[in-house]
Amino acid sequence: MADDTAPVIYTDYVKLLLDAEATRRTALENKGGTVISTSGSLVTLLFGLVAVITSADSFTLPGAAHGWLVAAIALFIAASVIAILVSVPLPYGETTITVDQLISWWNQPSEQARAAISGARLKALAAARRMNAIKARILLVGICCELLAVVMLGIAVFHILDR
Repeated sequence: MADDTAPVIYTDYVKLLLDAEATRRTALENKGGTVISTSGSLVTLLFGLVAVITSADSFTLPGAAHGWLVAAIALFIAASVIAILVSVPLPYGETTITVDQLISWWNQPSEQARAAISGARLKALAAARRMNAIKARILLVGICCELLAVVMLGIAVFHILDR
């Protein structure tokens, strides 16, 4: 088959790799949005819980719970702010081609054109991998903050119920 030549196969493979990084970028940004949503929801619920509990005339917040609640709120806010950073546009690399360049390349053999396209895609792939790695590390920090906040909230609730 004419479509089974090495240049076609490798060009398609490089395009597949670049598409996979684009999908990874979208997944990371979606997960960042999830951290923002869950942290925001949990902080809202926490404030609601504190408002209901503290509105009772006979209730006083145990001193042991106070620090844990403050830490949980701070970590939920930190998780949200950090997760927002996942959505910050990072320089993923930009391929620019001028009309003059395109005209000069127009009559090149197809293998040479495929090599040039694959080279440009490989540069974009390297940039995408670097930027996605940064987004993944940022997201991991946000998830860790959220996890710690949930643990601290659990400890605070334990102190409230244990009084």
